[in-house]
Amino acid sequence: MRVIMIVSIVLSQFQGIRAFSSPSRICTRTLRFNKVCMATTVDAATQNSDEGFAGEGEELFQKPEIKMQFCVTGVSPAKETSLNEAVAKITGVSLEDANELVKLGAVWARMETLTEEDLLAQYGGSDTDELYADLPKGWAIGEIEETDELDLEAYVAKMESQRFRRVLTPMLVQPGTDLRIYPNPRRFPACYSLQKESLLYEDTTFMVVDKPAMLPTQPDASNYYENCPGCAQDILGPFTDIKGNTIRRPLLCHRVDSVVSGCVVMSKDRNGQRVFQELQRQRKLKKVYLAVTTKVPVGMHLHWMWSPQTSRGSAGGPPCQLISHIPPESRRKSKQFWTRCILEVTKCEPIDVGENEHYSPGDVQHYQSTIRLVTGRKHQVRAQLASIGSPIILDTLYEPVAGLTLGALGSEEDALENGIAECRVPTKPIGLQAHAILFGGIKARASAPWWSAENAE
Repeated sequence: MRVIMIVSIVLSQFQGIRAFSSPSRICTRTLRFNKVCMATTVDAATQNSDEGFAGEGEELFQKPEIKMQFCVTGVSPAKETSLNEAVAKITGVSLEDANELVKLGAVWARMETLTEEDLLAQYGGSDTDELYADLPKGWAIGEIEETDELDLEAYVAKMESQRFRRVLTPMLVQPGTDLRIYPNPRRFPACYSLQKESLLYEDTTFMVVDKPAMLPTQPDASNYYENCPGCAQDILGPFTDIKGNTIRRPLLCHRVDSVVSGCVVMSKDRNGQRVFQELQRQRKLKKVYLAVTTKVPVGMHLHWMWSPQTSRGSAGGPPCQLISHIPPESRRKSKQFWTRCILEVTKCEPIDVGENEHYSPGDVQHYQSTIRLVTGRKHQVRAQLASIGSPIILDTLYEPVAGLTLGALGSEEDALENGIAECRVPTKPIGLQAHAILFGGIKARASAPWWSAENAE
């Protein structure tokens, strides 16, 4: 239904454009647009899960899985239990595999806010090897401790008000603690392609990393470590801040799509994040992208992106961003429904794309565009180029809607509907690179993109 509402509201903003006559056709495809975590509730006393864990001895996938994420929710046993034993009982995996799930960040718990020090203090010791309970089967069997009175309604209200938090350290879990577990966490082998040369710049506050494609900038729900900050710390670190202290993990200053390679800026402290955000707000930083498409007109491109689709916490609806080339009718509608997107194509030249493992160019003429990003929106370059009929190569999320915009639908409503239904998250690196960034006197440029002739097989 969200797709229906999105398109219906959008169409109402333009004069002379009629609403969809057959919204039921869109409704039948709504489920395709949602990223669903299939939750299976499992009692801790039973072991109904057949799912195993991809251990360290198994070969990692060459690319992350894009299939529907699978998680298991359950309740910890009726006695204070070590986390790995609770995970093993709920998912049916071994204690060793449960340890790996906890270490990777694939376990979440609904609990009151606790710091890491609070969690470690529960053990009365500092030896982390002792924090895992490799104990005999049945150790946790017991009865819930009785109390004088139990306010069930207050307890339920308290539990519902709490949020799931990722558990990154071994801990003891109280009886009845809700757990969410990803028994088959997504793995990102691109993490291990980082090299010392990937560190493009470093000072006492900032660092710039040449992120490989297929590596997310932010942690996945099932994997806290295989992402840009985590891999940079493990492979390129350790790093020290302005006071000479070793930092635990770099902090992201901005995001780059996982299927896009190139420059990612991180900070060693919170102050660096604030400085970068202020520079971005004042538009005192410059971002340059390289994109491979069909021929793109050189010059400034001003479009409008449907705002509700990019708002924080939005769910459902099409996974791609919807673009209009027609200005909003009023300032009020502009602020309420639309976000202005501006980029400048400074150069567009024909190139020969080398043959490689990602892409076979065939006989098609390709063009490499140099793009200066004026505003920074989610999927902005990908959405804007697709809207003018020049989608980025291998971008299966925007190729199906190439040339389709919200402001000029008219009789093309079926084409948009069918195009959105064919949108899929890319499983290979796309032809887009965050090539260079300039801010606060800092300059960084990424290495040659994967499609360049020097990277050809």
